This record gives sequence, structure tokens and C-alpha cells, in this order.
Amino acid sequence: MAEFSLSQEEIDFFHANGYLKPFKVYEKEEAEDMWDQIFEELVGVESKIYKPNKYHYDRHLDLNLLTDHATNPKIIHRLASLMGNDIFLWRTEVFSKSPGDKGTEWHQVESFAYANNKVPQLIQNEKSEWGIVLTVWTAWTECTKENGCLKFQPGTHKRMYFDESKTFEKKFDYDSTGFYGYTFADLKYDKDWEPKEEDAVYMEMQPGEAVIFTTRCIHGSAPNTSTDSRRYSTNARYVKGSTQIFPGMDKVTDHGEHYDLANYASVLVAGEDRHGHNKLTETNLNGHKFRHHIVGA
Repeated sequence: MAEFSLSQEEIDFFHANGYLKPFKVYEKEEAEDMWDQIFEELVGVESKIYKPNKYHYDRHLDLNLLTDHATNPKIIHRLASLMGNDIFLWRTEVFSKSPGDKGTEWHQVESFAYANNKVPQLIQNEKSEWGIVLTVWTAWTECTKENGCLKFQPGTHKRMYFDESKTFEKKFDYDSTGFYGYTFADLKYDKDWEPKEEDAVYMEMQPGEAVIFTTRCIHGSAPNTSTDSRRYSTNARYVKGSTQIFPGMDKVTDHGEHYDLANYASVLVAGEDRHGHNKLTETNLNGHKFRHHIVGA
């Protein structure tokens, strides 16, 4: 068993709810220092992956601290308890929520086809009850209900409530909607269905804590109603080794932005590539090596 593997109780909780409770990746002071360095590079160093890169996608491929974070054994060993030993890192994202920002509306995703003109960004070749993608959401600042923490609808990963074969159009700017200028409710199978707010579980977290969830679990975030607290977080998204990432694509569309995939490669963070579906890299674009884990040995 790997050092940071989940207990059976934690695994059962995940399968019932679609997410895990927060766990500590870094001590608070370490996380705050890391974020100061990451933020300085995010705003000061031009992306080597995509140009432009408005939403800071996949900066693990050119920022060393994000490279190290996304392959941290405290994350990867836990993922292996849910995904098996062969794991790819697909994508990373950066999120901020300033005082006055709207909350992100309830949403649920699986293949991310809705964002790419109905073409799946991922093809699943090995079925699982939780879907295709597990996300690790890491808090770099204190995340509270007041400043816009993450929230979940427990157990909703067991069926799809949103139709990814639909598309939606940008209607407002990001600040108006909290979801890149889109209204995710446009994708609901049943326009009259609404998640019950009384069932929401709010994930208040300290700097350095992370939560793992399947993107099939309906999730969102609260608005930032504080006067002086900005919330920063990053996502890292992982798929099983049999998954095809950006299959047959040299370009991808995501939330209205267009990205050339020439500099993109997925990262084998644990186990082996037994299928050969995906372009891989062992180092980021600075030559900094990704950590690779053999788990369960």
C-alpha cells in the first residue's frame, strides 16, 4: 500500500458522495509562500503552452512549482486508491474570486464536449461508476462560505443531469455570471429541475488543503460577499491510463477560447502507459522533471 493511500472508509465515502473531505497537502505557511511564488510567475512569466492563455490553463507544463504540486505523492497516492495505478495528469486551471464576484452556478461535466463544439475532449475506454475525470482542488488562501468556497451536491455523480451534447453561447462577461460568461443551466436535461440548496455541502478549507471530487458530482461555488478576502485555488484534473486525451486533435476550444495543442502533452504521474493513446512528456517546458509514482507495489 502506498504511503498516502485512502482508508476503506474514505473510499466508501467517495463512492457514496462523489467527493472526499479536505486533506492537508501543505502546512498553512508553506502553502502561502508557495502561492506567492506561483502567483508572481503566473502574472509575470508568459505562458509557454498556449498564446494567449487567458485562464492560465495547463501552467503545470511551464511553472516548476505547479509541476511539483500536481505530482505530489499526497495527491497521487490518494487518487490511485480510486483510479488504479495508471494515472495521467490531463489539465490544470487557476481560479481567483475577488470581493463582489458572483458564485459559480451548479454544474456537472464528464467528457467536456459542451466546451469543444460537442466534440469530447476525452474518450473513456474503461468504464467507472464515477465517470472520467477526478479533480483535485487545492486552496492557496483561506476558503470560506463568505469568500466563495467550493460546494457540492452529495451523491449526484450517479446520474447525469446536464447534457454535454448541447452547446451554449457566451452571453455576458465573466464577472456577470461567474462561469466564463456562460449560463450552465442551458445544458440541463430538465429545464425545470433545480438542485436543492438545502442539500449543499460547503467546503471551507485552509491554505494547503485539497479536496478530490469527480466532475460528475454537481458542484459550484458561493459568491464572494466579503469586503477584503480574495480566494485563490488551483485545479488539477486526472484520468485513468486507458483514457484518450484530446483524441485526434491539434487544436481545442474551451469556454470560447481557442488553443493550439502543439506544446501540450499529458503526464503519466503513476504506473505505466499500457495503451499508447496519448502524447506524453516526462519534463515541463523548462526541462523540470515530473515526479512519477509506482503505487500499490
